[in-house]
Amino acid sequence: MERYKKLSDYQAPKPKGQVGTDIDAWCTRCKRMLTHTVLAKTEGRTVRVVCNTCSSEHKYYPEPPGSRRTTSKRKTGSRSSGSKKIPAAARVFEDAIRDKDMSKPAAYHPNTTFEIDQAIIHGKFGLGIVTEVKPRGRIVVSFEDAVRVMVHARG
Repeated sequence: MERYKKLSDYQAPKPKGQVGTDIDAWCTRCKRMLTHTVLAKTEGRTVRVVCNTCSSEHKYYPEPPGSRRTTSKRKTGSRSSGSKKIPAAARVFEDAIRDKDMSKPAAYHPNTTFEIDQAIIHGKFGLGIVTEVKPRGRIVVSFEDAVRVMVHARG
């Protein structure tokens, strides 16, 4: 039984990021930053890794999704710096409520029957207006953030 390791038992450390070395990466299965082993590199960049925790093989993500480094801003043509883009749903909502009485909206409930151009108030989505009545108990409601298809006349 040998007590001490010989110098030949030690391997020279591989440069960081080389194939076969460990690297921190976002695991797509575990949903956490964990230690991964580099499987492949292309043009000097790490492209494929395997998670040391769950053994899943996936693309290399150096940061969690949504972090500053991974999100990119897209340029939207030639806009003046002072103008703001209004979302399409907000424009539809503004057009729908123009010249409508929004002072007394009806509370939304699936059992209630609604008509076109009727103002409703929803507990989660807020103030909306019915823009279309579809067959089989469905209505299209325009809210400030989105246009949604909802049920009605179920009672």
